[in-house]
Amino acid sequence: MITIRSRQLGEIEVTQDSLLTFPTGIVGFPAIQKFVVLDVADDCLYQWFQSMEEPDLGFVIVDVHLFNPEFQVEISNEGLAELEIGQTDPVLILAVVTIPSGHPEQATANLRAPLVVNLRTRKGKQLILNESLPLRFPLLVEEEDNQQEVVATKEAASV
Repeated sequence: MITIRSRQLGEIEVTQDSLLTFPTGIVGFPAIQKFVVLDVADDCLYQWFQSMEEPDLGFVIVDVHLFNPEFQVEISNEGLAELEIGQTDPVLILAVVTIPSGHPEQATANLRAPLVVNLRTRKGKQLILNESLPLRFPLLVEEEDNQQEVVATKEAASV
């Protein structure tokens, strides 16, 4: 077990196999390469993406397939090689969530810059996709509105 510190969650013990490595970091934090995904609560769809190197660096995230099972991205050959993704490797696509202070009903997910993780190698990369994908996809919307937004996110993009 490894003990990590999180400003938001305190000291937490994690297993070595829960470690995710982002060799090129994430946008705005290229030197931070080791992260862990933590469950917030058993009944919560959101998770916490915590830096193992910087206690103050953590983000709320969500698996994009929980609200859009059709969401796809095309990963360049470079990206596939960097993440060592093979045809049978399970891949996780996460979106960083923004929750406005005092207005959780206005939570949005950044679909334009998803975190892609090869679950076999535990390597990840933040992709920057084309501008047709929303930077602020509303997570809590009326069903009819949600269907219109989801259609816009089905377009795959290359990096």
